[in-house]
Amino acid sequence: NKCALLHEASQSSVDAGQAVTVLTYLHGVKEAQMSIEAIQEEGFDIDLIELRSLKPLDMETIGKSLARTNKLVILDESTKSGGVGATISAQVSEELFDLLDAPVKRLCMDDAPVPYASSMEKAVVKRGDDLIQGVFDLCLGAY
Repeated sequence: NKCALLHEASQSSVDAGQAVTVLTYLHGVKEAQMSIEAIQEEGFDIDLIELRSLKPLDMETIGKSLARTNKLVILDESTKSGGVGATISAQVSEELFDLLDAPVKRLCMDDAPVPYASSMEKAVVKRGDDLIQGVFDLCLGAY
């Protein structure tokens, strides 16, 4: 039931404050993996953690990563209110707040019904491009 660290940020990016912990699951893992190269090309990096269980949530693995990066992005396919990302963000804020240098960045769907048409669904579900921008925003202090 543990989380899995799929990609570890380079120590040089961590030392420079240019690394972010990314928590995601299911399709978000693929989106994040496809975004790593673009993130690294801009001089940033990520600790990519796949959430394999939401309850219990592996706070030990998340805490170890946040102790290195001090920044968190949650890439989540559910809605912003009442979704998985909201619950994880709350738990991280309650238990690991002292490790955060910036607010938790949640990349979630807007609070609206999920469209049936796949073309419309792609427009509302956050993707790799949203993750890249979220990492840049956190590293550059645009939050």
